[in-house]
Amino acid sequence: MKRVPNMLPLLLVLFLAGMTLWLRFAIEAPGPSEPREHHGEPDAVVDNLTLTRLNATGKPHYVLNARRMTHYPEDDTTQLEGLKFAKSGDGPALRITAERGALTHESEEAHFFGNVLLVREGERNRDELRVRTEYLHVIPQRDIVRTDRPITISEGRSVISGVGMEFNRRTRKLTVFANVRGSIEPVRN
Repeated sequence: MKRVPNMLPLLLVLFLAGMTLWLRFAIEAPGPSEPREHHGEPDAVVDNLTLTRLNATGKPHYVLNARRMTHYPEDDTTQLEGLKFAKSGDGPALRITAERGALTHESEEAHFFGNVLLVREGERNRDELRVRTEYLHVIPQRDIVRTDRPITISEGRSVISGVGMEFNRRTRKLTVFANVRGSIEPVRN
């Protein structure tokens, strides 16, 4: 009977270690990989696609152009080549270009891959903002753009590099998550 009370702390530590490991993998789930090769036949292929989503007043909320769009019914995915994305409305306009991409069902989210460039138009007291990366995840309805890959951000003469980023267009909050380096010039008045 003396062994059971002595084992309780060890069992508790093992349980906590297991839960910590599980939480780590749950939180640090890998980002989406490159668009995968499909083995089934596409049900739609469109060249020179333009997709426009309207807001409640009937004005364009965003426009997505692609050199080629291929839809696969087996998993309801849409693969895109030669992408150009533009979002306007409140605040400065936002443009994104990439070599490839994928859209979720109903185009609620977009994933951009390969030589991705995000450009936020300049404003009266701010220069144009440019973000370069290899992957970008866009959630248009929430005005959020994020990545878990290396990035380079430039605005005027300010340049920042790092790994991982989230930009909220509504709040204009830009967060770089790790390995942040760079130089920042003061904002003009």
